[in-house]
Amino acid sequence: MTPPRERRRPSGTATNTELTPSTEPLRVGDGTAPGKPAKGAGKPRKATSEPGKPARVPFGTYLPPELQREFKARCVLLGIEMQDGTEQAIREWLAQHPA
Repeated sequence: MTPPRERRRPSGTATNTELTPSTEPLRVGDGTAPGKPAKGAGKPRKATSEPGKPARVPFGTYLPPELQREFKARCVLLGIEMQDGTEQAIREWLAQHPA
């Protein structure tokens, strides 16, 4: 049995800038720093509304990963938020399936 070959290790200096991680702070949601709970964390969420938009309540579901990626990409290409696309899809589905 032959001994395993020694693996080449990266030198630690990245030559491809696209592979270099960004050191800018991550901003998510209301811009709170990682590790700090958002204002009101742990409290039940209320319906939210932006000026000119109807109030919305939280809604979650599970989708196959490839469907979620395609939906997200299409929303980006159309310049709409995923919640707007989801609302439109649900309204169209309800119209096609009356009670």
